[in-house]
Amino acid sequence: MQAAGMGVADAPMADASKPWLFSKEQLTATPSRQDGMEEAKERAVRKSVCKLIAEVGQQIRPKASVTAVNSGRVFFHRVFMVQSLEKQNPKLVGVTCLFLACKSEECPRHVKHFIWTLNMLDVDTGTGQRIFPFGKKKEEKAADGTVLVAKRPWEINEDSEGFQTCRDNILQCERICLHVLGFELNVEHPVVHMPRFIRFLDRCRREDKEPRRLTVTEDGGEQTMSPFGNEVFMMATAMANDSTSTTLCLQYEGGVLAAGCLNLALKTKKFQISKISKWVEKLAVECHKDTEPVYAKMMLSEDDIKDVCSQLLDLYDEAHAQPQPQQRGGEGEKEGDAKPADAQGGGG
Repeated sequence: MQAAGMGVADAPMADASKPWLFSKEQLTATPSRQDGMEEAKERAVRKSVCKLIAEVGQQIRPKASVTAVNSGRVFFHRVFMVQSLEKQNPKLVGVTCLFLACKSEECPRHVKHFIWTLNMLDVDTGTGQRIFPFGKKKEEKAADGTVLVAKRPWEINEDSEGFQTCRDNILQCERICLHVLGFELNVEHPVVHMPRFIRFLDRCRREDKEPRRLTVTEDGGEQTMSPFGNEVFMMATAMANDSTSTTLCLQYEGGVLAAGCLNLALKTKKFQISKISKWVEKLAVECHKDTEPVYAKMMLSEDDIKDVCSQLLDLYDEAHAQPQPQQRGGEGEKEGDAKPADAQGGGG
């Protein structure tokens, strides 16, 4: 993996009031598309690298947090709204974005662990055997001269040429990514809004048809999620995690994504709730009355929430239509795990 020089491309400009959010028209004019890459290929490359980010996060020791993996994916999507996939090394940028995200989400990992994990994950697509692109760990000999089989052969020596080259490329790419991101490493994750939205949605259920509750009131009046509410929360969280392999994070704020994921999860669970046009309007009014700026400025609309649901269903349809690829070096994240068989109901 080698870093390429990154000159700033003629990139789409986000709204100054909403940095890193773009219209669908702007997403069709990315630097990659301007360089002749077709839409399907750009989408495939983004998904492939996001899968790699999840695999590295899963296999690195200690494991990266789910939040770090999601932030790394968001950084990757942002970088390639300024840079072209045709001119840069997407795999290197993706791993570097995870390296950055582990720092920003307070679970830092030494660069050597990223190098070793990459060295472990690369396999020959034909045989499934590891190819150790950066070399293998040096063999050791016992006192009697017998050659010992190296344990974890992907953990190459830090003074080896392969290790040094990969480390230099990651560190160089880190500086470039920080420059492209403007040193802005904050990500508004949808999951932080979900507990509040679940409490709101519980008040919107159709009491005459829906006996299940999303929340329960504990002694002392505190509202917490019911077992069923926790099921909905976990499903919506999985959907939000899956969404980071798409450009949804470049289109909508975390609150809109949270509402969309919860809407789809409730439909999957066949939860009886008032019409979306009614509860979205009520939720928007409630948020605008809030003293917290993140809610007071939140823009929620029925069309946006339905679009989030539609794009998520498209993602799952694609994942289920394709044969499962061979895992590289161990079990990683599988696309579409959040979608049960009856999630085809749509996002309306």
